[in-house]
Amino acid sequence: MKKKRDDGIPVREACVKKWFLVMRLICVFTLFLLLKVSGNGFSQKKINLDLERVSMLEIIQELRQQTGYKFFFNHNELKKVKDVSAKFVDEDLERVLDAVLSKVNLSYRIEQGVIIIVPGAVKEGEKEVRIVGSVTDEKKHPLPGVTVIVKGLTLGTSTDVKGRFSLTLPKMQNVSLLFSFIGMETQEVRYTGQDSIHVVLKESAEQLEEVIVRTGYQNIDKRKLTSAVQTIKMDDIKVSGVNTIDQMLEGRIPGMIFMQNSGQVGAAPKLRIRGTSTVLGNREPLWVLDGVVLTDPVNVDPAQINDLDFVNLLGNAISGLNPDDIEQIDVLKDASATALYGAKAGNGVIVITTKKGKAGPPSVTYSGTASYTRRPRYSDRAIYLMNSKERVDVSRELVERGVYYNNVDSWTGYEVAIQDYYNGAIDYKEFNRLVGYYETLNTDWFDIVCQDVFSHNHTLSLSGGSANIRYYASLGMSDEKGAIKGESNRRYSTTLNLSANYERFAARFQLQGNVSNRDYNPSELGVLDYAYNMNRAIPAFNPDGSRYLYQRASSGSMPMYAFNVLNEMDNSGDETNGSAINMQAHVSYNVIDDLKLEGTLSYAVSNTNQEIYFTEDTYYVHQLRADQSERNDLCPIGGELRESNVRNTNWMARVQANYMKSLGSEGKHNVNGSAGLELNSQKYDGFSITRRGYYRDRGKLFTSIPQKYTGYYDRFMATANALGTITENLTNSVAWYAMAGYDYDNRYMLNLHIRGEASNLFGSRANDRMMPIWALSGRWNVKRDILESVDWVDDLALRGSFGYQGNMLSNQTPNMIITQGVDYTGKYGEFNSKVAHYPNPDLRWEKTASTNVTLDFSFLKNKINGSFSWYYKKTRDAFLTKTISEINGIKQYVVNSGTLVNKGIEVSLNFTPINRVGLDGGKRGFVWRIDPQLGQVLNELVNSAINNRNNVLRDEIEYDDMLTGDVEIAGEPLNTFYSYRFKGLSPVDGSPIFYGAEDELQEELAEKYNGMEREDVFLEVMERSGRREPYLQGGISNYLGYRNFSLSFNLTYSLGNKIRLLKLCTEYGTTNPNPHSNLRREFVNRWRKPGDEEHTNIPGLNTVAGTHSNPWWTSGTNVTHRIANNIYEMYDNSDIRVVSGNYLRLSSLSFRYNVDERFCKKLGLKSAYINLTGTNLFTIAHKKLRGQDPTQSGSSPNVNLSVRPTYSCNLSITF
Repeated sequence: MKKKRDDGIPVREACVKKWFLVMRLICVFTLFLLLKVSGNGFSQKKINLDLERVSMLEIIQELRQQTGYKFFFNHNELKKVKDVSAKFVDEDLERVLDAVLSKVNLSYRIEQGVIIIVPGAVKEGEKEVRIVGSVTDEKKHPLPGVTVIVKGLTLGTSTDVKGRFSLTLPKMQNVSLLFSFIGMETQEVRYTGQDSIHVVLKESAEQLEEVIVRTGYQNIDKRKLTSAVQTIKMDDIKVSGVNTIDQMLEGRIPGMIFMQNSGQVGAAPKLRIRGTSTVLGNREPLWVLDGVVLTDPVNVDPAQINDLDFVNLLGNAISGLNPDDIEQIDVLKDASATALYGAKAGNGVIVITTKKGKAGPPSVTYSGTASYTRRPRYSDRAIYLMNSKERVDVSRELVERGVYYNNVDSWTGYEVAIQDYYNGAIDYKEFNRLVGYYETLNTDWFDIVCQDVFSHNHTLSLSGGSANIRYYASLGMSDEKGAIKGESNRRYSTTLNLSANYERFAARFQLQGNVSNRDYNPSELGVLDYAYNMNRAIPAFNPDGSRYLYQRASSGSMPMYAFNVLNEMDNSGDETNGSAINMQAHVSYNVIDDLKLEGTLSYAVSNTNQEIYFTEDTYYVHQLRADQSERNDLCPIGGELRESNVRNTNWMARVQANYMKSLGSEGKHNVNGSAGLELNSQKYDGFSITRRGYYRDRGKLFTSIPQKYTGYYDRFMATANALGTITENLTNSVAWYAMAGYDYDNRYMLNLHIRGEASNLFGSRANDRMMPIWALSGRWNVKRDILESVDWVDDLALRGSFGYQGNMLSNQTPNMIITQGVDYTGKYGEFNSKVAHYPNPDLRWEKTASTNVTLDFSFLKNKINGSFSWYYKKTRDAFLTKTISEINGIKQYVVNSGTLVNKGIEVSLNFTPINRVGLDGGKRGFVWRIDPQLGQVLNELVNSAINNRNNVLRDEIEYDDMLTGDVEIAGEPLNTFYSYRFKGLSPVDGSPIFYGAEDELQEELAEKYNGMEREDVFLEVMERSGRREPYLQGGISNYLGYRNFSLSFNLTYSLGNKIRLLKLCTEYGTTNPNPHSNLRREFVNRWRKPGDEEHTNIPGLNTVAGTHSNPWWTSGTNVTHRIANNIYEMYDNSDIRVVSGNYLRLSSLSFRYNVDERFCKKLGLKSAYINLTGTNLFTIAHKKLRGQDPTQSGSSPNVNLSVRPTYSCNLSITF
C-alpha cells in the first residue's frame, strides 16, 4: 500500500495554500463588487462636474466613472439630448441627477443599485397612463437592458435587472410598444389598457444561423469563410467521464488521425491533422487558447513525442484545462487558416475559445460527474492468455523431454515441485497434490495489480452581467483514478473571464490556473506488462498470507533476487506535481467606424516537479548492488531518488489594426484588412539529478556513502545524472503579419494572408531568419450568385486556397554551441568543455506548399448539409539525418534531403431525417440527426537529393528500426514497418524457419550478406508489412430527441494500419520461456510432433539443449550485419504475426433527461438535467486479434493498458 504523503515540502504546500486563499479573496471581492447594493454608499457619493454644452451621454458617462454605478437607459434617445451644461462641486449624486435630468424632461429611479433613466413625468393636469410589464426569453429567464419604445414617439425606457419595466406617457389612442434587444427579434406589442404586459423575445433566426469561426486572429462569419476550418461546439462533443479536450476529438474532425496508445489515466493521445509535414520535427498540432499559443509544460524531444510507442504521462499543453469552461473548438487545417501562426503551425492549429459572461442576472451552474471504470479481467476477450493448467502443461512437456533451464534458482511453481520430488524432498503423493494445486491456482494477477475504480469531477461556475460588463468565473476539481493500483490524476482549475465595453472601447481580461498531482508506478516496474506475462500457476501469497517471493534474474549472468510485484509497488513511485497560470488582457478601440485598433498581452508560467523513487527493498535497487562488492556496488546503502524540475515561462505582445469599408452606392463592394506586429518569448528552465543513499521512510533523508565503495564513486558519481543537469532553452521571435480581403455582394470573396517571422534560432544570418509565409484563398457563393431561385438548395459554395508554410528545428543552429564543463584537468591546468551543437550553416527552412478545395452544401431546408474537401501538401527540403565520418566530432548531421507528400479527401455530413421540434411548442417534437465524418490521409516520403544508392533515406540503421517503423523509406509512408518472412515450421523440432535465414543455406547466405550494405540485408530478409498510422478515420454521431429525453451515441472507425500481435512470451531463456512467464493461449496449439507443421504455425518447444541458442546470423564471425537476436524474436516480428488494425468502436452512448421547466421553477432552478453515459463500450476488430485491442501494439516494448470501459452519471443544475 502506498504511504500517505504527509511530509511534503512545506514551502510548496504553503505557496499552494496562499495561492488558493488569494483566489478565494479575489472571487469573493469580485462578487461583492458585482452584486452588492448599498443605499448608504449611493447617498455619500460626491460629484464634481464642469461641462458645457455636451450631450447627455457624456454626462452619464462621467457620472458612471466617478461613482462606478450601473446606468440603464435608451441609448438612441439620450444621444439626441444635446447642449446640456452641468457645474457641481462636491454635490450629492441625487441632487446632480435631479438638477440635470429635470432640464430635459427626464427622470430616474434606483432599483437594486442600478440607476435607470426614464422619461420625465407629464405636466400637472395632463391625463397620463402608466404601463408596467416584464420581458423574458423563451426559457423564462428575465432580460435586463431591453429597450422599450413607444412607436412613433421618442418616449422609452429599459428593463431592470429582473426584466421589469414601467413607462408613463400621455393618454393617447393606438399605443404600440417596440421591444428590442441584441440577438433577439424586435417585437411590437399593442397596448389596449391591460394591467401589465409580459413579452417573450425570441432569438433572431439570423443570429441562430450565423456561426462564427474563431481563428485567434479573426472572427469570421462561416458564410464568408475561405479557409479549411472545422468548427464544433463543446456541447456537441462533450462526453461525461472524459476529462480532457483532446480525447473528445476522436472521430469528430475529418482529416484528423487520433491515436490513443494507452488507457492509463492521464495518458495523452497523439493527433495528426492532414498527415505529417515533417520527419524530424514535432508532428503534433499547435494549441491556441483565446488567441494565445499554448506550450507543453515539459520540453520533450520531438523524436520521443513522435514515437508511436511512447506513452506521454507528463501532460500536454491543454492537460490543465477544464472542458466545462470551453465554448467552442476550431480546427485550422490549410495554409490559409494557419498562416498567421507562422512556422510552428505546420501541423495544423486547434483554437479553443472559453466561455464568456452573458448579459443577465447572475447564473450559477453546478456540474458533477461520478464515473466507474472497469479493470482488465482474464475473462475479457482482449486477455488471451494461458490459464494455470495450460501453463503447467508447458512446464511438464519441457521436463518430460529432458529440457532444463540454465539457472535452477529461477525455478518456481511446477518446476520447484518436480525438483523437490527428484531430490526426495517430497513423495509422489505430495508431488501430485502440488501439481493439482498449481493447475487450479489461476492467480488473478489483474485483480492483484489492477482495480475497479470510481472517479469524480465537479465544476461550479458563475456567469452574468449587463450589456456593458459581463463576467464568467468557475472552479473545477477532477479526481481520476487509474485502473492500475497506485495511479491517479487529480486536477484543480479556476477560470475568470471579465469583459467590458463602452461605446468605442472594449476590454477583456482572462485568468486560467490549474494545479495537478499525478501518481504512477515507475515505468521500469511495468506493472501491467507484469500482469499480462506472469505465470498464473505461481501464487501471489503464501498460505499464511505473507507475500510469495520467487527468484528472478536481472539479465545475463547477474545474481538472482527475490521478487514480488506488490512489494515493488509499495516501495517505489512516480509522482508529478504541476501548476500553471495563464493571464491575458485584450483591449480594442474603434478609432472611427471603419478602423479598430487592438492590443493583446499574455503571460503564462508553469512548473512541473517529478520525483521517481525506489527504496532499498526493491528489485531495481538490488540490481544496482550487483554482487555487493565494493568495486561493483552502485547503490550500497539506501535507495534512489530522481528529481526533475521544469519551469516554462511565456509572454506575448501583439498589436493589430483592422479596417473594414463598404464601397459603392449599394455597398456591394466590401474591403477589409488587418496588419499587426507580434513579439513572443518562450523559456524552459530545468534541473534534474539522481541521488542514492535515499531513505524515504526516515523523513526523506539521504545518508553519506562510505568511501570504500569505489564502484559507486567511480562509476556513478562521475555521471551527469549524479552531478545534476541544468537545462536552459530560450526562444525569441518577432513577426509581422497582414490580412487583406475583398467581398463582392456576398458572392465572390478573396483573401490574402502573409506573415514574416524572425527567430534567434538563425543567429546572425539575417537573410534566413525571416521566412515569409503566405496563403491566398477565395470563395464563390454559388447559391447567392446563380441559384437564388432554386428553393431546394439552401446553400452551395466553393472555396479554395493555396499557400506556403515553413518549419525549422529548435535544436539546430548555424553557430557552434559550446558547453563549458567543470572537469578540471591537471595536465593542462584548464577546465574541459565540449561541443553541444555543431554549426549547421547550410540548413534551410522546410517549406510546405498546401492546396485545398472544398464544396459546401445544404439542401431541403437544411435537412442535408455538409462539405467535401480535397487537399494536397508537399514538403520540400525535409529535414533528415545523415551519417558522417566521426572525424567531424559527431556521427550524424541534419540535412535538407527529403520530399514529403500528404494528400487526401475529407467528408463532413449532417442529415436530419426527422425534425418536429417546433410542433406543439417544441414539447412533443421528435428529432433525429446523423453526423457522419470521414477523413483520408495518404502520405509518402520521396527521396530527392543526396543519397540515391538505395531506398533508405537514413544511412545508419539497425534491424529493430525496420521492425518498429522508425526508418524512412523512399516511396513509402512514414512509420512503415517491416517483418521477417515466415517460411514454416521445421518438421524435426517445430522451430520457426524464415526466408533468408535458413540453416541449410548458411554458407551461401553469409557470403552474400557480407557483400551487401546493411539496409540491403534487412530488405532481403524482411518484407513490407504496412503502415502503423491509419490513413482513414472518422465517426458517425447519432442524436435522437423526444420531449425532455435524448439519446446519442458516437461510433468511431479507423482503417488502413497494421499492428503486430502481442508477443507469445516476453521473457525467454536460452530458447524457451522462463518458468515465471505466461504465454499467449495460441501456444496451446503449438507444434508437438512431426507432422504438426501441416496444420499449425505455432512453434514447438525447443527440446534439444543448445539448439538455436546461437544462430549463424547473430555471430560476427559469420556475418557482418546482425539481423536478429534469436528465432523467437524473429517469430514475434514475422509477417504471420501482423494483423489488420481496422476497427469500429462504440466510443460513447449517452441518455439524457432534461428536468421539466415547471418542476425546476418550483425548486427555484432555471434548469437541470441528468445524463447517463458509457464510453468505449465495445470494439469490432479483425478476428485474428483474438480480442487484442487495436490500440495495443506488439511493437511496443511493454504491453500497455487498453482503453477501458467507463460508465458515468452527470448532474447539472443552474439556478
